[in-house]
Amino acid sequence: MTHDSIDLAQRIERLERQNRLFKGAAMAVVLAIVAVVIMGQAAPRTTTVEAQKFVLKDKSGKIRAVLGEGPDNEIGLLVYDGKQRPRAMIAMDDNDTPMVRLSDDAGKERVVLDSISGVRVEGNGPRVVLGVQHGTEPALQLIDKDGWTRATLTLTSTNTAPILKFLDARGDARMWLGAMSDGKAQLYMMSRPERAAGVRPSWAALEVAADGTLGLRFNHAGAMWRAP
Repeated sequence: MTHDSIDLAQRIERLERQNRLFKGAAMAVVLAIVAVVIMGQAAPRTTTVEAQKFVLKDKSGKIRAVLGEGPDNEIGLLVYDGKQRPRAMIAMDDNDTPMVRLSDDAGKERVVLDSISGVRVEGNGPRVVLGVQHGTEPALQLIDKDGWTRATLTLTSTNTAPILKFLDARGDARMWLGAMSDGKAQLYMMSRPERAAGVRPSWAALEVAADGTLGLRFNHAGAMWRAP
């Protein structure tokens, strides 16, 4: 075999080796692509993200909202102001009662809403409560700084009558105004009930019937006077 023939044979063998390597690499790439496609098709697709807590921060890194379990075991959303103070919360407490709470910058609750007591608006002492008592009587209550109810507006469940009631600083009812279901309007005033046994309170009542009939009654320690 001549020198030129040997050189040609070596070149052909080298080309065949390179061709085999190229085919092997190409096959490996194809197999890798097929594997990725198969894995992508086999992977479950879901839009659900599960976690115990989500924390939202602003661009400066301050926490502005937390979704998860709170310090009192309530589950909900707690929103913070720019000074990291909790200001608003919507949650479900550990008794499964939904609630909304809004606080001022000092941390005092100003507005509370829940499915049991209704809406409570807090001032610096006095507060207002709007709700449904016993599940059947819508009511608005004005409460003084010492916690005593001083005025209520109630729609009673017994005779579906709106009653406006005023109470003294001791919590005793002293006057009420109502429109009864029979069409009668009444103004009723009474003395402070005494705690001693056998002491009867005094009271006065003014009535106006639906047909215009007037009625006036006085009761002084059990002695009654009325007109007509």
